[in-house]
Order: sequence, then C-alpha cells, then structure tokens
Amino acid sequence: MREVSIHGADHATIDVALVETKLTIRYHVPNLRDRSNVYLALGTHREIGAAVLPFDRNQEGSTVFLPFKSDLLIFAAVKNGKLHCYQRKWADWKWSDRTTANGCVASFDNGALTFHFQRAALSASKSLDLVLYAKELTENDGWGRFYGCSDKGTAAGLGDKYIPHYCELKLDSTAAELSIERSRLNVDHSRIRIYQLFVRLFSNTNETRKLNGTLAQNGVGKFNDINDAALDGLRKMGFTHIWLTGVLQQATGTDYSNIGQPADDPDLLKGLAGSPYAIKDYFDVCPDYAERPKQRLDEFKSLLKRIHRHDMKALIDFVPNHVARSYGSDVMPELNFGTRGNDGAGDDTSIFFSPQNNFFYLQPDGHGPPLRLPTCKEGQPISPTCKLEA
Repeated sequence: MREVSIHGADHATIDVALVETKLTIRYHVPNLRDRSNVYLALGTHREIGAAVLPFDRNQEGSTVFLPFKSDLLIFAAVKNGKLHCYQRKWADWKWSDRTTANGCVASFDNGALTFHFQRAALSASKSLDLVLYAKELTENDGWGRFYGCSDKGTAAGLGDKYIPHYCELKLDSTAAELSIERSRLNVDHSRIRIYQLFVRLFSNTNETRKLNGTLAQNGVGKFNDINDAALDGLRKMGFTHIWLTGVLQQATGTDYSNIGQPADDPDLLKGLAGSPYAIKDYFDVCPDYAERPKQRLDEFKSLLKRIHRHDMKALIDFVPNHVARSYGSDVMPELNFGTRGNDGAGDDTSIFFSPQNNFFYLQPDGHGPPLRLPTCKEGQPISPTCKLEA
C-alpha cells in the first residue's frame, strides 16, 4: 500500500491510500457537521473537462475555479445525520446533471469523510488530479461558506473562489511519490507569498501617538507578541515568509544604560525612537522589541523558531549603507566601522575624506563642509530630540 498525508487550509488533512485495485481518500476538517458538503474535484483525463465547476444554490454553492480541468465532481452531503453521495461528469462539452455516485462509496466516521474508489472506475490514466474542499450551505443564503481546502493557501470565506494549487496523484506503482503539488502552470512548487511585518507597530495596541513621544508614552511592539496565534493566522492566509522589518539594532534616544546601551546623541537621530535604517549594530537586534532587553537575541531566536514551527521562513532587512554615525557593535566589536577603518588602525579623523576611512569627518578649520544642525539657537535647544531626553 502507498500512502500520503496532505495538510490543507483550516487544519484540514487528506489521507490518501492506494492499493492495486482501490483508492481511498479520507478527509478531515474540524467541525464538519450537518448540512456541510464535501466536494472532490478530479481530473481523470477521461475527457477534456473544465476548470469551472458547476454552481447551484443549496447544492454546489457559489462558483469554484480550478487550476486544472476537472471531468468528475464527487460531493457528499450530510443531511439529518445521513450521508448522500452524488456526482457530475463532464461529457459532450458540459457538466451532466447531478446523479447518485457510481464507482464511489462515501462513509462518515469520527468526524472524517472517506471516499472509496475502485481503481477501474477512474480511467486508465497513470495520474489523477484532485482538489478537496467543504462548504457550509446554511450560510450566504444557500450559496455557502467555503473552507478546509486541500490547498492550504486558499482562505475560507464567502463568494466565488479560485484554488491556485492541486495535488497530482501518481497511480503508477513505479512512481517515486504518490502526491505532487502542482499549480495551473504545472510547476512543482508553490508561489512564495511574503508578509511584511514591522515589529515596532505590529502588536502595539497603544493609541497615544504623541509626536516625538517616548517609548513609555507611545508603546512598542514586542518579539513575544508575534505569538503562535498570530503566526497561525498568517499561515492560514497562505503566507510562506515573514519579512521582519527593522529588527536590527538602531540608533535611538531610549536609554538602555543598565545593559550597556546608553541613549545616542540626539543631534543624530530621526525622532526619539530613531530610524530602523540607521543601524547601530548589524549583529544585534533592537532592545525595544524585547521583554527583557538584555536577552533580546534569545527572544529574537525564539521568534524565528516559532516562525519555522508554523512552516514559514523569516526574512530581515540588511542594508549595508544605512549605518548610524554612532555605530558600535557589542557582539562583533572587531568589525566596528570607525575604530576598525583604515586597515584596522582606525579612521583618520584629521581629514574630511579618505578612501581608507569608513566615515566622513567634518573639520572646524574650513577644510570640509560646515556642520549645521538645527539643534540649538542662542544656547537653547530647538530640535525635538534635543529638547527631550528619552
């Protein structure tokens, strides 16, 4: 016996088992109940088929568009505790009327619906294309709510649905795999979908939004707030990657002297929070996002593990030329820019520009552009970052 398990949307699982003469497809999705219909669209390659499934109020519900041409639609309806199994076939360039299923027997047990096929009823093709999903027909005025699709990237909801991926079952016993995920263009891999997540804002429920406010006044998102519930929701939406924007340590007006990270010079900041593209340490993460700032890297690593546990990958920004003037790495001090420039001897601060330096150095003797920062006038601070201490 050859077997495979397919994980779909909304925690649906499809267990496929194939022996020489029989094919069994077991479908389980939480809360499958009375008046729920389960639909199995197959491409048996017996006929040319259609990529648009039939639609009908209180029967098939609203339209479903497939990534392949189906020639057989099997659906099981649970009504008043009884199971009914029907079929429609593509013939003579149209879908046939609904009839009792022939060559397929359905059973319902322990919250799972199982389709039993005789291999001979599925044509002589060595492969079979399939999509599975359920509809709750008590909703949307009989047109149904779509959920539990075999394509985990297809979200539940009302109205017409397009399913971008399907399973190709290899019925030949010599095939290396029983099931291969395919798309409309017949490629073997799913399309990448990236969710950009700005950690500072994602889970911050503080609505103060004070102009040039401090961290305590305006709040901030945390690594730990990107929890299993949030990641589960993103995965259900079909995202494959999480782009964690602005996680590297940046210059900031927030004082972390208790962990050896004092506030940066306010003359060099864009607001008290600073900019996520003024990197202070390429080998560290922003302590603002940690419940325990001293353990910020551990909390970040825990977030990465959570992302991977939900079958997604993580991306971060790495922009080499967005360097804060106060750059200084505690993690990799041997790679500090200013102190390790000039072939390791440190920058020559006596000249405005040198190709061996990592920074420009403004000079008071007129041999370089003048420094004009709008921070003080007649001895009084005028810029917001000079007026306020984080």
